[in-house]
Amino acid sequence: MPDSPQVLDQASRFGSIRIPPGQPCPISPSSMRSGTPVMRYQEHSSTVDGAAWTMIWDCTRSTFDWYYEFDEVVVILEGSVRVTDCHGRTHTLNVGDAGYFPCGTTWFWEVDNYVRKVAFCHNPIPRGLRLLVRIARRLAREVQIRTEKLRRCVHRMADWLRRVARIGRATAASVMLFGIPL
Repeated sequence: MPDSPQVLDQASRFGSIRIPPGQPCPISPSSMRSGTPVMRYQEHSSTVDGAAWTMIWDCTRSTFDWYYEFDEVVVILEGSVRVTDCHGRTHTLNVGDAGYFPCGTTWFWEVDNYVRKVAFCHNPIPRGLRLLVRIARRLAREVQIRTEKLRRCVHRMADWLRRVARIGRATAASVMLFGIPL
């Protein structure tokens, strides 16, 4: 059963990815190989548990090593970049291309002029905890669904009691008006 809008705790988020990001995203000097890039980012959205998020990122001409502390899928929105893995395999990403960078890997980035991407990021759950996390999420979802059903039931009961109270008041008023003993 899909969650109803009332069950969801987080509002949806919409925005333009055409607007350049505004917050500085400095890179460690030890990661820089050449250039003095201007790097910026703007977080777009994140999941309730904070394990996944979306952001826009851009960078000017430079070369650098980038260590991925989380899984990241990128889609190039503007410009291009060459990325090289630790085995020396190079891939060129142009507008519309997508790439996946696994957590724990380092990639060499070569930005000839400018690149802007949307990044879908995810903090992976350690293998030994995945089953426990799935069980916990399922239990939380069940509690949420049952809580929503209970809330609806309480509202229905309160509505019914209000109607009964109105009938009771109307009956009491009739008795007083007509002097009918109960």
